[in-house]
Amino acid sequence: MRANIFLPFAPPPGRYLQQGLFPLAGRGVFPIARANASGRSNALSPLAPPPGLDPLASSWICVDLDAYRNNVRAILGRLTHGAALLAVVKADAYGHGAVPIARTVLRAGAQRLGVARIKEGVDLREAGIDAPIQLLGSCPPDHLPAGIEYDLTFAVSSSDEIRMLADRARAANQGLYRGRRTKVHLKIDTGMGRGGFAPDEVWPAAEQVLAEKTLDMEGAFTHFSSADETDPAPTLAQVALFRKLLRDLEERGVRFRVRHMANSAATAFYPESQLDLVRCGAILHGLRTWPAERDGLALKPTLSWHTRIVHLAKRPAGWTVGYSRLYRCERDSVLATLPVGYRDGYRRALTGKGEVLIRGLRLPVAGTISMDYLVVDVTPLMHAAGGLPEVGEVVTLIGGQGAARIGIEEMAVASDTIPYVVTTQLSADVKRFYQDGAAGLGQAVEPELRHVAPPRAVPLRPAKKPDEDSDSRRMAAGA
Repeated sequence: MRANIFLPFAPPPGRYLQQGLFPLAGRGVFPIARANASGRSNALSPLAPPPGLDPLASSWICVDLDAYRNNVRAILGRLTHGAALLAVVKADAYGHGAVPIARTVLRAGAQRLGVARIKEGVDLREAGIDAPIQLLGSCPPDHLPAGIEYDLTFAVSSSDEIRMLADRARAANQGLYRGRRTKVHLKIDTGMGRGGFAPDEVWPAAEQVLAEKTLDMEGAFTHFSSADETDPAPTLAQVALFRKLLRDLEERGVRFRVRHMANSAATAFYPESQLDLVRCGAILHGLRTWPAERDGLALKPTLSWHTRIVHLAKRPAGWTVGYSRLYRCERDSVLATLPVGYRDGYRRALTGKGEVLIRGLRLPVAGTISMDYLVVDVTPLMHAAGGLPEVGEVVTLIGGQGAARIGIEEMAVASDTIPYVVTTQLSADVKRFYQDGAAGLGQAVEPELRHVAPPRAVPLRPAKKPDEDSDSRRMAAGA
């Protein structure tokens, strides 16, 4: 069994893949330094960054791909009547990294991917991902041609959207693409109010799509407004309305191949909402907006965030810290400065509430969180076995050290928001590393960092037809 203990001067053990450098076939392997008996690295100086990290980086994020596999299994175990899993990887997979997460969850059993914007789908296609990719809402008209070219499945919410999509599909599906049809799902508003056809607009919309030869009306879906709340009435009303609308269409001869309405919360709490597909984002990433004991899902956290101490200083009792002097030292104190602030995604709303982990001990953030720095009162470590920390020592902002853990949900509650606001606002400048224990799982594998070649993009356009004149010339020359 692997120990989940972070070394003071190195990232957590495991196999790490630098963001954007998928798949796993590597060019070089660089071992992370082993810890000596004191727990300190004997190969990395206190100020040296982890191997593979930009030496000028201030912090780094670790994403656990094994946790994603676990979460996919947990979701699949909750599905009934053959429902499939659509993994929602919009917003760069909620800040975790869309391409590596998409690859991992598809291999683990997800069958489709969901995105909010056409560029997100295009990026996945250019990374070589050929699974069905579902757009979850409306898109700007000038983005439609790219979505058609890259074979995305569209969500339509109005008659105008259907007309514009059909016009652009006719223009795009010519020549070698003649006969290709663009997949469409009707988005139906049953109570969310954020887009979709009103109930009395659904049949005319279906007729309009069916009349367009370049469109393939594959599915229909709706979205819940309140499935994570304890009052079931709003969600059950939406379920009943959507099912009624589907029955009404079936009576008119329209049956969709893919019907879906369950989001993460509905997948956890409303089995009656599972149709052909469930769309899971939050719980896929190990996040909840409700207490974990409510759902019985054995989810694992997927992300941790770490930095290093850059400055230590002793200050007398009464000394103030940070803008507006909101923190006052109650005793002679030792203050540690960390090179992380709200520019990196550490929310300013955590001022007076935030905590970090150093050597497995929770310590308070002192004073106002600023753009580039935050300060931690490390005075309690004066009396710990190891004494005060040193400049360069690792600090965990999100995640665990030993038995202690600071969860994303905890940070969200403290900053008066929801967990995926925390993760999606983690700056893209903070490098993501991907821990992958699939190979040699359960074996004693030396931690290593792989540098791997970027994936080759899938061909998006068919090869041009051979030039007949050129062929004639080659045949005449005896080629």
